[in-house]
Amino acid sequence: MNGSLFLTPQNPASKFHDLQALKLQLVKDGLILDRDNNPYTCGDEFAKLIIFMGCSPHLLFEPPEDGSDNYCHIILHQYTSAKLFTGSQTSPPRCPACRYRIADWKQTLNTTHWHCPECGHDTDIFHLDWKQNAGAGSLLIEIKNIFPGEAVPVDSLLNALKGLSGEKWRYFYTTN
Repeated sequence: MNGSLFLTPQNPASKFHDLQALKLQLVKDGLILDRDNNPYTCGDEFAKLIIFMGCSPHLLFEPPEDGSDNYCHIILHQYTSAKLFTGSQTSPPRCPACRYRIADWKQTLNTTHWHCPECGHDTDIFHLDWKQNAGAGSLLIEIKNIFPGEAVPVDSLLNALKGLSGEKWRYFYTTN
């Protein structure tokens, strides 16, 4: 099972959409190498910007001979509007107002709007409490082959992204 670590502005409706400026910031910080193709190779400072928890993981940074994407690399995503990213291990989200657990979320959340049957709170699905098991955005940094909870971005990376965009950034995980 493969997973991904995503970084994105905290507000899914963020107005920050400058993909070129983001790429230049990530090259400057050393998260990615300066190449013009997407996906990107992890840069020289990757291990200082993404901290792995617990035991030392075995990471591959070059594509395997089988042609799969089972190696650590970075993809920049840009969409015209926010997109929700979930995975095979995504836990049920909760209502941000009353904490109602949406057990049948895969069947219930087929639109972008959600109405809580418990407290009547109206929100879009992007603002449900997904913990860090899912998330939404229109501009995202995806670090492939990272398992949920295995690694976290350091504060200096999140602060650099905030300085670039003028907005706080968050991170979440998905699994395939």
